[in-house]
Amino acid sequence: MFENDLSHEKVKQIHQPREKRKTFHPNKRAKGLSSGLSEYIPSESMPWNKKRVFHVMRRLGFGVHYSQIESLLSQNPTTLIDTLIDEAINAPMPEPPNWIDTRPPWNQGDEAILQYFNDNYHRYIEYQTEWTELMKEHPFREKMVLFWHNHFVTEIGKYEHAPMAYRYVTALRTNALGNFKSFVHDIGLEDAMLFYLDGVENRVGNPNENYARELMELFTMGIGNYTENDIREMARALTGYWFNWNTLRSIFDSNLHDGGTKEFLGRRGRFDYSGTIDIIFEERTQEIAQFICTKIYKYFVYETPNETIVNELAQLFIQESFELEPVLRKLLKSEHFFDTDFLGSMIKSPVDYMLGMQIETGEDVAGDLRGWQPYQLFELGQFLLSPVNVAGWPAYRSWISTTTLPKRWNFTLANLYHNDDEYGIDPIAIAKGMSNPNDPYQLAYDLAEYMIAVDIPETERNQLPGILLAGIPDYEWDINNGGAYWRVLGLMAHLRQLPEYQLM
Repeated sequence: MFENDLSHEKVKQIHQPREKRKTFHPNKRAKGLSSGLSEYIPSESMPWNKKRVFHVMRRLGFGVHYSQIESLLSQNPTTLIDTLIDEAINAPMPEPPNWIDTRPPWNQGDEAILQYFNDNYHRYIEYQTEWTELMKEHPFREKMVLFWHNHFVTEIGKYEHAPMAYRYVTALRTNALGNFKSFVHDIGLEDAMLFYLDGVENRVGNPNENYARELMELFTMGIGNYTENDIREMARALTGYWFNWNTLRSIFDSNLHDGGTKEFLGRRGRFDYSGTIDIIFEERTQEIAQFICTKIYKYFVYETPNETIVNELAQLFIQESFELEPVLRKLLKSEHFFDTDFLGSMIKSPVDYMLGMQIETGEDVAGDLRGWQPYQLFELGQFLLSPVNVAGWPAYRSWISTTTLPKRWNFTLANLYHNDDEYGIDPIAIAKGMSNPNDPYQLAYDLAEYMIAVDIPETERNQLPGILLAGIPDYEWDINNGGAYWRVLGLMAHLRQLPEYQLM
């Protein structure tokens, strides 16, 4: 049911030549036109307040728990950003699973082989869940891993092997805040990538062009910066790799490599894999910087790029020899990132939505709720390890549809009302974490501010105390009364079904 339905032929169709998209008019529909990349210093017009704390923790992670808010408010915003980035860089790598080197039992008969691949399916489903748990433990690093997963796309429905998936995600994690050129070099030799974009079929005399095309179009410089001949010649330079199922490792075989003279991007020579990467970065320096900085901007700030900001980031990227860390620090500490225009300007991805719900309630996900997670993400359109195609999830408004929005509401109710003593939420504890839980009006407003990234319309806001009270007069409200449990849950369920809750 959850296998990717792309046939081999459909995958091939993804890699056909594409027309260059229409030229983007600079700053058309862009936001934050009055703010730049100078370091954000709180002011009367741009105060360091709860909304900006939520902004940081939702954009650089997956949410914030009410118990953290005052501590975060007490920090200088620049220091907070630096701390989050430093923690991401220094976070320990997770221990590899015990199945990482488990090989298919090719010599033990069909039944043993079928059992291996059945176990393999459950392994990568479990690995998805473990990844979402790691997202809460090391949020900024894993936010970057998720970003690169949607950039250097592979789909497990094509390679169908849990150890490959683990090594692929590990490569993303290792390089997530490092040098982009090194990253490009490393990711192309990952088994998952070699399988997904047919590198294991790329042979001297019969080159496969899929990886060469996507290496330029989707992974480095963007469409329009190369020719079809560049693709054909580059594909020859990338020949020679195959996968050994006995060792579970990819191997380079010089007998399968085209050692002849190639000519692409204005260069001529007997180029191999590493030489190809060098040429791409030497000949398309500006295009790469512009392309990657645009994607980073869209991921952390807003869907429509502010070209002035992107241009400045691109020059910094070049100046820093394609190191990612300086670009991220510059952008995320800037007054532009904290601009009021961007507070609540993005639509939550399914991962942001699911983990945000867990974090805001302090939920310890276990039992059935934990087991549901991969399938919830599948239903909501973000099945981890399997983006929709080589271009990744389109994101932004595509996350919400007449199909996925009702499913979000259903998962909201399942999340709030699963009512398991071992891992249920405590709405009274959440209410008592607000400023005045015995004032139903203030409590309703505080919960709305805590859970929703933008100000909701006044008419909607005025209804919230009545929803919390659920028919009792306000003078009877008591947070310690037994009925308060269900009334707080009811208000939280209502807030989660508002359109504004989908924003971050």
